[in-house]
Amino acid sequence: MLKRFNSLQASLLLHELSFVFLVLITGTVGIIWSVSWQHSSEESLRLSSMNTTMQNIRGELYRQLKEVFDASFLHDKDAENEYQAYTKTINSYFVGLTALAVDEHEHDAIKRVSDAYQKFHGETAKLLGQPELDINQKDLLDKQLEQYVFAQLEHAFTGLDTVLKDKQNALSLSRQRWTTRLSWLAPIPVLLAIGLLIAARHFVRRNVVQPLADVIDGAKRISKGDLQHTIPLMGVADLIRLSEAINAMADEIAVSRDRLIETKKQAALGELVPLVAHNIRNPLAGIRAASQVARDEDPSMYTKDALTDIIVAVDRLERWVTSLLSYLHPVEPHLSQTTLTAVADNALSLIELQLADKEITIERVGWKEASKIVAVDIHLFEQAIFNLVQNALETSSSGDVIQLHYSQQPEQVSLTIADQGLGMKYDPVAEQVTDGGAKRQGCGLGIPFSLKVIKQHAGQLIYGTTSSGGTIVTIKLPITNHERANEKV
Repeated sequence: MLKRFNSLQASLLLHELSFVFLVLITGTVGIIWSVSWQHSSEESLRLSSMNTTMQNIRGELYRQLKEVFDASFLHDKDAENEYQAYTKTINSYFVGLTALAVDEHEHDAIKRVSDAYQKFHGETAKLLGQPELDINQKDLLDKQLEQYVFAQLEHAFTGLDTVLKDKQNALSLSRQRWTTRLSWLAPIPVLLAIGLLIAARHFVRRNVVQPLADVIDGAKRISKGDLQHTIPLMGVADLIRLSEAINAMADEIAVSRDRLIETKKQAALGELVPLVAHNIRNPLAGIRAASQVARDEDPSMYTKDALTDIIVAVDRLERWVTSLLSYLHPVEPHLSQTTLTAVADNALSLIELQLADKEITIERVGWKEASKIVAVDIHLFEQAIFNLVQNALETSSSGDVIQLHYSQQPEQVSLTIADQGLGMKYDPVAEQVTDGGAKRQGCGLGIPFSLKVIKQHAGQLIYGTTSSGGTIVTIKLPITNHERANEKV
């Protein structure tokens, strides 16, 4: 249910609906109280009206009785007319009283008063029709009418008065109950308002304000070049989508930046490599020609072997130069079946003199076990390993040891080159500074060339740091199903 409101617009709608609900609650409480108070006021007015009408009837009844006495004992000629006028007035009061009655108890009480009055009216009307009252009639008027008939009227009035007082008491109790209810109903809207305010503040802070602050902070960091920063996916769906979009944008910028760096390197190599290759090939051609001529003159066996080594080295350097040029215009590697240790030995043979000059020792580990066959372009891979060992040689001091460690698993083979130098503060593969105080710096052509060659063979080049602080470079090459099949054969 809450997921339906997991958006900025829906959250605002929920917030508005909450306060509409609060207004409805407050209005409902007010309307209920108003209706109850109005009903109570109307009932109070009705009961007061009935009580006033009853008192009016009683007053008119006494005046009507007085007219009977005036006509009988004082022979008042106007008494009969006034008597009839009081009769009409009293009857109109009964009509009004009956109209005000709302339940059976009130109607019954009014009927008892009306019946008693009708009996009283019947007895007194007879007395008015006599010109002269005898002793019995006077006794009836003086004693029996007053003691019996009029007493019944008073009893009926008392009954109606009791009904009206009971209604007044019930109305008073009802008002007290509503007053009590109001004492705890009135704080409810206030408490709801406070609760909604706290809930809304917490919701907005957790799902809008804080995530929006993270988005703003993340955007600032990314704009300053921290493309590895990831904005946390928090808050409503709109902010989550915005965070995902900014994170995706940062990833795309990082990829574009890497591509731009690679393009710049390619452009630099495109300008440099042909010049270097031309300047190397000319001396190599002269060296090979001189060595070939000197060997054809039938020198001593030792000299002939040395000249042959020179020619082999020159031919290998020529192939390397050709491979370096092909790096600018990548082609499919010419794969051959060989071992990684054999390729490494060929590359190391060209650097033996430099190793001897700096008194640096090469330590081979894992060469004794039978190496697995891999499919590589031998010339490209020799140059790649040569470049990596050359970098290790340049950072090493006299007397250091450069270790080449070969290992193999069922799915891949690995060659690790570890030196005892000062280490690199910049990862040339991931292009990230590994030392906070270091700055980005170029890595020459050797590493980019080696990285590209290894990637062309679906391998990995991994840089790290040894326990002593030197640099460790690992080449990992996968063994294809075809190569594993050849091993079994």
